[in-house]
Amino acid sequence: MNRFTLQDLQAVVGGQLCGLAKGMNSAAIPLARVVIDSREVGPGDVFWALPGQNCDGSDYAPDAFSRGAAGVVVSAHDLKPPRGRWLLVVEDPKQALWQFAQWQREQFNGRVIAVTGSAGKTTARQMIETVLRTRFTGTCSQRNFNNHLGVPLSMLEWSPDNAYAVLELGASAPREIALLAGLSRPQIGVITNIGDAHLGGFGSETEIANAKTELLRALPEDGLAVLNGDDAQLRRLAGRSPARIVWVGRGADNQLVATDVNSADGQLSFTINATRFTIGVWGRHHLTAALAAVAVGLEFGLSLDEIRDALAGFEPPPMRCQVLSLDGSRRLINDAYNASPAAMRAALELLGEVPTTGRRIVVCGDMRELGRDAPRLHRQLGDEVVTLSGADVLVACGEHAREVVDGANAAGMPRSATIACHNTQEAGPRLAQLVGDGDVILLKGSRAMALEKLVAALGSHDLAKAA
Repeated sequence: MNRFTLQDLQAVVGGQLCGLAKGMNSAAIPLARVVIDSREVGPGDVFWALPGQNCDGSDYAPDAFSRGAAGVVVSAHDLKPPRGRWLLVVEDPKQALWQFAQWQREQFNGRVIAVTGSAGKTTARQMIETVLRTRFTGTCSQRNFNNHLGVPLSMLEWSPDNAYAVLELGASAPREIALLAGLSRPQIGVITNIGDAHLGGFGSETEIANAKTELLRALPEDGLAVLNGDDAQLRRLAGRSPARIVWVGRGADNQLVATDVNSADGQLSFTINATRFTIGVWGRHHLTAALAAVAVGLEFGLSLDEIRDALAGFEPPPMRCQVLSLDGSRRLINDAYNASPAAMRAALELLGEVPTTGRRIVVCGDMRELGRDAPRLHRQLGDEVVTLSGADVLVACGEHAREVVDGANAAGMPRSATIACHNTQEAGPRLAQLVGDGDVILLKGSRAMALEKLVAALGSHDLAKAA
């Protein structure tokens, strides 16, 4: 379904429209997707040419047209569209993107669910979508579109008559969530936890907590906050929400309590009010995301049985706690999408739970955006490699590899079992020689480390096969 027309676009963002043949009516020209990467443009799409630090999106307008773009929103005045295509020249494409997303929010009649947290927000977002789509029509933000560009792009995918839209809100500095929540105006807010991700941008854990609770302040009085009741910081800061709160967790003081929690062999199981849930994910740290999905489903009127059946079919996103079979009897925990101290701890605990006839091997990359606390937190990571996972071997990559190794050695791991590499490329050949039959390998690091490139070094020919 086309959600808007070229006339809508120009009416909202202004600008000078170029390229339409005489007599063509912009109100009759429907628009497809809005895309900011020319390589992803398809027929009928709108290429939104944003300025960047190293290049300008307008340089890629010809490529976008060659791929079938119907038109381009751009700040450059010296471009000419091909015949039958159009340009909308605006003063500030980034501001225009926000203006158009704000207009889209005003057209939307469903409920907006915003998810944030220091870890687990992507899984929570996708579990919520898995539950709601069983009965309702809606949208869920693609990939981790959770920043100042991703959120408005996600909003432009909404259709006015959808029943829901699920967004993920991320932040690396104060006020970012407040701005994103102000744009998307959620009625339901979910906070998975408060940890020490992006510590460098915030300066302190207190500021991280303040940032995550910016979502609480943005909720309306008749809205709903779904909060991890086992998180002490959230308990302390929940008074900032004018909305009703549903606490979820394992503690008896929560309103939605999970009991008899078990995680083994790729199955997370728990009970809520005599209803037994079983979800195909590795690691008990997914429990908060699952409970958030249950709470949102109940808010939408679904029964526990309906929610249970929906979550039974949940498929985790790629590179997030995927346990896969490699050649022979080896297993890989591919959790290479991103990393923070809290997420690292969860992955290490998972490694300790995975049964093996060989060794447990941790391959970790730098945790980025930790500021002056980075050396301390990487030494702490090394300690936790030993104390949380019981790992036999450590391969650390990146700027802080030596600090991770030092922390592991201080915790009792022999120096002969630790390797520090400058980068992923250096680690590949060493890892290939190291891994043997029966071993379980954890890949975990920040997105910039691209640890998934090490998969080839492990000699896998069947990475699509779940363990």
